[in-house]
Amino acid sequence: MDLINTAGQFIIFSRYIGQQVVIRSLLNNEISIGTLTGIKQNGMMVSVDGLGRWIPFYDNFVVCEVKLLLKTLKELTPTITATANSLPVKAFIPPYYQQLGFDVPVFISPGHACNCRYVQELNLADYRSAEEIFQQNTLQHALESA
Repeated sequence: MDLINTAGQFIIFSRYIGQQVVIRSLLNNEISIGTLTGIKQNGMMVSVDGLGRWIPFYDNFVVCEVKLLLKTLKELTPTITATANSLPVKAFIPPYYQQLGFDVPVFISPGHACNCRYVQELNLADYRSAEEIFQQNTLQHALESA
């Protein structure tokens, strides 16, 4: 996305360590699902099938498209909401929802154009399940080869 650079993306991704991600190679268009396990200055660590790998990220050079697999806030249950409301400080609620894999509005830095947008709006998240992504990808490959 043009509005958010690599550093801004890493701020967002770092709040979702432990969540599933879908990785689409821009070299061969292959898709894999993994778990986000770490962030460093120029890349992210993703565990795919038990193997960790670093995916490099630079503003002017991208080899993979990575999106978080998140849930919409519409999927919050009364139990989750009650637990969030019982937290000792209201500022803990967004991190709690992020830990559970919910898409919440982001804050990057004061005055940033992407503040208050959901991760999915920034094209960094997908609301589909891993199974739905694989099914649609298989269908797309079948249609392309027909």
